[in-house]
Order: sequence, then structure tokens, then C-alpha cells
Amino acid sequence: MKSSKKYTTLLFGIVLGIGFQHVALKFKRFLSTSSSSSSSTISSEDSINSKNNSSAWTLIVTLTFQSKQDMEHIIQDWDVVSRHCEKHEPFLYHYKLGQSDSNPLMLHIVERYESKEKHLALHKHGEEFLKFRPKLKALQDSGRVTVEGFSFQELGYGFAR
Repeated sequence: MKSSKKYTTLLFGIVLGIGFQHVALKFKRFLSTSSSSSSSTISSEDSINSKNNSSAWTLIVTLTFQSKQDMEHIIQDWDVVSRHCEKHEPFLYHYKLGQSDSNPLMLHIVERYESKEKHLALHKHGEEFLKFRPKLKALQDSGRVTVEGFSFQELGYGFAR
């Protein structure tokens, strides 16, 4: 359990560090472009920010399993949810599953939504999510998986491609 908290803290630190680094780079660009008024640079940055909806809400979930078999079943079930979301949830911008490179029984899910409200009102009531969640909850209740996570409101700094 302490190990999972370390990973969550590490992920948060990385996200925070990237944000600070981007602010410094943006300020440096501002100083260098303020002397030479380049409207193409500004419109290009505005385009990137609007394309990536810089006010999105992000949720990061960590699943730590006791067995590879349980993990593989959840991966298969989550894939069904993911494919459904891709087709039916345009407010869900990013929905990715990854395996920890330091713990093969740990998965991370990164979810990026137009807003927290749409996550709560629409995604959590989606047809496939409602089929998936009880399966994960049963594993949680039996102690076969721990679920931890954190979320944040994006501040408009940084980029996604």
C-alpha cells in the first residue's frame, strides 16, 4: 500500500513539474516575442490550446492486483469500455491504460474529460461502464485489487498532441 502511494505521489510530482516547466518556457517565449511582435506565433499557440481544451479535467487511477489472472480479466473488460467510450463519449478526450514498469501487477488509467461534471453525469452512467464497475468492485471488496487515484483541473499550461 505504501508503494502505491509513492507511485501516486510520484505521478503527481511529475505532472506538477511539467506544469512548472511549461510556465517557465511560456514566460521565456513571451519575453523573446514581446520585442518582435509575431502574430503567427500567438495564433499558433492559441490554436494548440483550443484544440486540446486546456480547461479539461483529468483523473488518474492506479489499480494494484494480487494476481495476473485478475489483472488480465480487468484489462479485457476495460478494453470493451474503452471502445464504447471512443464511439459514444465525445467529451472524453483521453482514455488510456498502462502497465507500471516497476510493478507488473500495477495498472494506471489516465482519463481526460471536457469537465468533471460530464465525467460524473455521463461517463459514470455509461452502458459499458455500468457493466464494468461491479466487476472491479467485487475484486476490491475481496481484497484482490486496490484502487487509488487523484484528479485535477487543468490550468491551461502545457500541451497534448
